[in-house]
Amino acid sequence: MLNPKGDLAAVQVAFFAPALCIALFVVFRHGFKRNLGWIYLVLLAILRIIGASCTLDMESQNNYSAGLLETAAITSAVGTAPLLLALMGFLERIHTGMEHKNLPAMAFRPLHLAALAGLVLAIIGGLGESHTSAGDIKTGKELMEAASIVFLAIYLTLAAIILWTIINVRWVLTAEKKLLQAGLLALPFLLVRLVYTVAVAFSAPGGVFYFSDVNVYAQAFMQFMMEAIVVSIFIFGGLLTPKMVRHELIESSKDVESVPIEDIPGQDSGRMPRPDQQQAPRTQARPQRSLGDYRPSKLIMSAIRDRQ
Repeated sequence: MLNPKGDLAAVQVAFFAPALCIALFVVFRHGFKRNLGWIYLVLLAILRIIGASCTLDMESQNNYSAGLLETAAITSAVGTAPLLLALMGFLERIHTGMEHKNLPAMAFRPLHLAALAGLVLAIIGGLGESHTSAGDIKTGKELMEAASIVFLAIYLTLAAIILWTIINVRWVLTAEKKLLQAGLLALPFLLVRLVYTVAVAFSAPGGVFYFSDVNVYAQAFMQFMMEAIVVSIFIFGGLLTPKMVRHELIESSKDVESVPIEDIPGQDSGRMPRPDQQQAPRTQARPQRSLGDYRPSKLIMSAIRDRQ
């Protein structure tokens, strides 16, 4: 008979196992580039399945080994970063396709590096808080606090980028608007998940959100449920969004549109060309002459023919 934590772990496996399969399908459809975002959903699903499996083993077999505890702690600490990185990838793709008012790809690089740094801090901090040494626990807690602050700053920045994108939505490609809607819809749920991260990082021993003994109902609502909703929104956004077209193809299509219809083979516009597009009348090319054409008899015959 499983306790509430074991039941929550079973529910996590039941959700993230099919979510992993669908996320893999979306990744294969759109590509494995990190800046597309969906690869981080695959990473989150794998980590959640591993962590929940460790929890199930500990609760069912009553086997609380150091390895299982550390694995469960690391996978539990990782959750906010993949969701932020996924949203970041969506926004980068949207702004790549915008003709005006877009942010360059270099603007997302610092955010990407900050998210990866926060992810490393969260992993090391979670590993430290799972130890029994007071020094390791203190260091781990400080790293978790730093990671939560980094994640909060990234979230606020991404929310500001979404607001900027909505203001300039007329420049967003029609095919990318589903991603923008998915990002906007996920923001409140992602905020609740982020509040959970901050609460766990700054909670004192004995509190509801203390890292080593988080209340299972708070974890179920603020961690698992929020992650499940955000992952579902992002996956549906991926299924409804067509595969990204290369930027070179977009540029070439603009070049084709700039060519007058009269110049395209096989096309008959039925319209008179504009004055600036009218071509000068072609002059008939003069025939090539040979040396024999300059004989006196030839020149006399040519002159008589021209007079006629």
